[in-house]
Amino acid sequence: MIPPLVRRCPDCGHLSWSRRFAVVSTADGPQLVECPSCGHRFETVDGPRLN
Repeated sequence: MIPPLVRRCPDCGHLSWSRRFAVVSTADGPQLVECPSCGHRFETVDGPRLN
């Protein structure tokens, strides 16, 4: 699966290149990204569970 080139925050609708969303690592949970505009953390479609 090809990861998306543009990511959209599901909370505020901010659009940006996928590399601009900072990856937030958690010790036991899934890998999340954080929206640079509103700070909302969410799991992406190209998560490790899909591989």
